[in-house]
Amino acid sequence: MIKSNSLAVLFVYFLILFCPGCGDSCLSYAHFTGGFSELTPLESRHIVLLYTKGDYAKDTLASMLETYDRAYALAAALMGREPAPAAFNTEKLPLAIVPLTCGPGCGRIGQKGMEITEEKFERVYREFVTSGRHDHLFFYELGRNFWFFDSPSENPGLSDIRTGFAVFFRDLLLRELEIERAPINGDPYAAYLRKKREKWEAFRAGAADRDWEEMQEAVQRHFPHGPLFWSSLWEEAFLRREDLIQETLQEGKPHPMKDEASWWRFLNRGYEADE
Repeated sequence: MIKSNSLAVLFVYFLILFCPGCGDSCLSYAHFTGGFSELTPLESRHIVLLYTKGDYAKDTLASMLETYDRAYALAAALMGREPAPAAFNTEKLPLAIVPLTCGPGCGRIGQKGMEITEEKFERVYREFVTSGRHDHLFFYELGRNFWFFDSPSENPGLSDIRTGFAVFFRDLLLRELEIERAPINGDPYAAYLRKKREKWEAFRAGAADRDWEEMQEAVQRHFPHGPLFWSSLWEEAFLRREDLIQETLQEGKPHPMKDEASWWRFLNRGYEADE
């Protein structure tokens, strides 16, 4: 299976240097949105975490990274490929803790690279320390890294579909990993999934066989937040036709779905190449 990347996002790169007085090698990290931070690296098999030394216990971070590694390996297996390398000399996925980014978290589309704000990561870390539960954010942003279907610059109007894929991919990873999950949007994760499924079933009862143009009112009524609709459609397509969807995901070539109607036909009825 399977944030955003825009022309305004700067290339991220590292310059390894010595931090005076810190006693360790640090990295001068260039943020997605500009600016720099001096961060300490902690590497695992697939990830290099970049954080402010002294704020977190290294053994706890290593335990979190162990699960993140499992998620990355599962994502690569599901997709049959890995994201493009980061824009600097590393084979691993850089996960940087920064003051600000394009949201609480920000993942490069189709490329290795992720940022989480210091404020959000503090909550992610404390939740794991106190309850052993993982926040959903890393797994969601991983869905951005593993999106290979198109470029936002080519199809800027399809952001809901990309976001919906990231939501679906997050839920799939968390289910397959069978880990403890923190609440989401104020609800226990299981309750969140149940409410989401109930919305989808109510929608499906009256719109399953309609054309895209005929079902816009039903989509808006049941899913005012568009990505939630697309995430539910991705999930149903995968559950009903896992082999077809996985084969398509792993083709590694451009796809002809250039608008929402094409995506609806693909996910609802199967792959239909445009003439």
